[in-house]
Amino acid sequence: MFDKIYYYYFNANYEKCLELSEKFLKENSKFALEFAMLSSYKLSLFKKALYYAQELFSINPTSFNGLMLSKSYIENLRFDEALNLLQKLLDRKDDLQNEINLQLAFLYKFINKFDESERIFKELLSKDLYNLDLWKDYAEIYFKNDFIKALNAHEELYNFMQNLIDKLQNGTLMGRYSPNLNNLQDRLHSKTKENLTISKIQDFLTHQILPQKAYLLFKLFRVSDSLKLFQSLEEANQHHAQFWQNYAKVLEFSANYQGAYNAYQKCLSLNTHATYQFDLAYLLMRMGVDDNFEEGKKYYESRLFYAHNETFSTYHYNESIKAFNKFGVNAFKDKEVLVFCEQGFGDTIMYARCLEKLCKIASKVLFAPQSAMYEMFKNQIKILNSNDDIFNNLKVLKNLPKKFDYAIPICSLPFLIDIKLSEIKQLKTPILAQKKPQNKKKKLGIFYFTPNAEGSDLLRNFKFELLFDVLKDLDYEIVSFQMQSNENLPKNIEDRTKKIKNWNDTLNNLSDIDCMISIDSAIAHLTLAMDIPTIVLLHPRFDWRWGKFEDPKSFFWPKARCFILKDEEKIKRNLQKLIKDILH
Repeated sequence: MFDKIYYYYFNANYEKCLELSEKFLKENSKFALEFAMLSSYKLSLFKKALYYAQELFSINPTSFNGLMLSKSYIENLRFDEALNLLQKLLDRKDDLQNEINLQLAFLYKFINKFDESERIFKELLSKDLYNLDLWKDYAEIYFKNDFIKALNAHEELYNFMQNLIDKLQNGTLMGRYSPNLNNLQDRLHSKTKENLTISKIQDFLTHQILPQKAYLLFKLFRVSDSLKLFQSLEEANQHHAQFWQNYAKVLEFSANYQGAYNAYQKCLSLNTHATYQFDLAYLLMRMGVDDNFEEGKKYYESRLFYAHNETFSTYHYNESIKAFNKFGVNAFKDKEVLVFCEQGFGDTIMYARCLEKLCKIASKVLFAPQSAMYEMFKNQIKILNSNDDIFNNLKVLKNLPKKFDYAIPICSLPFLIDIKLSEIKQLKTPILAQKKPQNKKKKLGIFYFTPNAEGSDLLRNFKFELLFDVLKDLDYEIVSFQMQSNENLPKNIEDRTKKIKNWNDTLNNLSDIDCMISIDSAIAHLTLAMDIPTIVLLHPRFDWRWGKFEDPKSFFWPKARCFILKDEEKIKRNLQKLIKDILH
């Protein structure tokens, strides 16, 4: 049994290794636990890996087993326990000291203690200065959180590598170790000084570090510098899909849409992964052209690759796709069609207007929104059906039904029931328009932060202090709908969040709002659906739903007033003017 477990593990058959290890637990617990833990970790079965790691460390508390236990704690988001264990392991000062320190550096980065992470990486680099992997990890500490620091780290790494190339070229570094270049090249795979070659360093720079630097320049809106660097790296990265993905994003932001499209096609020719298809879909749908939208909504189906937990049944979705591919829209004619929601609240509200066309095709539409939205949609449909029959064959469900003919994700409706871009704005949203308030003093609703945007590739949140500075001088009542925030609001701002438990409460509390000011969020979609004048605050690089970067407009919500947050000095004046124009 020992040999079989060894064999399957070292041949990367982790499923079989785990199966045999679990059978062997009673006979040799230490050995079986070790391979059950390792195999579980390799298979990303992190809860199981944690269980076995805890059991193993309790009977055999080696530093290696402790290190694996800390990794399992981290994967299970038990950061305090991981931190405590790693610090105890460091006190041993044994052969795994550096490896434990490295894991601690990663943990500090993960829990946003970047200074601590940076300190440890610098200590490790002082001991292993020529370790390229370590340098790369160091350069990436701030990659998603502080673009200036990340750029500085990349430039520091680039300068170090150039200095190293100079030493290798003039022979000073080689001379210290080996005059025989051929022997040096024979030992390329180790991380020691003597085995670094110029070609290896240059590949490392051109394939990893410089493309990352180009993307950081883009994130800092140094677009011309970013484009120039990307262009210089094209030839060296002909076979690197992620390079072309990031290059496409810069081209798209600079309004070179054809160049961006070509870059995405290049990317997909190298790798058809859903991520690349998803980004291409965004580009195509952003442009607001019927033909592009038609191509984009096909690629947009790739989003379901990431929606396994929300897609209640891949089988039923696949059956709908098969029927559509064979019969087109007629596949759903006179059928009972379940519409489920696999994206966020904002997407559900935005795409809900597509239900009108499905109601004209299917005999019955079973609409299952997220539970927090159930009451809102149920009440709205009830009122709408008392006035007309647009949605009379639509039933809002609290739970998924057992009987239906086909199931369609709500964001797939434009694709599967053939809704053209020009049709969308003509479809009726199943949410009632607000009766115009008769407030003596106009009321402004505000929403400025969502935790979902933290660490996202796109900036969405807005500083409360800046927003309050814009609004404090205006003679309007300010009403906050800001959930999930610890902000201490000034006394002159009404906080309605305590009245809100679900989206029906939100809708009711919006009934007296004269104008909503919101970031790109679900509440902005709701106020737009209610026909409340809405200002959508957007950072210069925003989601496809709000159109082109140089000419923002929503194809789902034509009345949305998009406000780009570019120049802080002009924000106050321009935003105040826009609010006054809307309310007077």
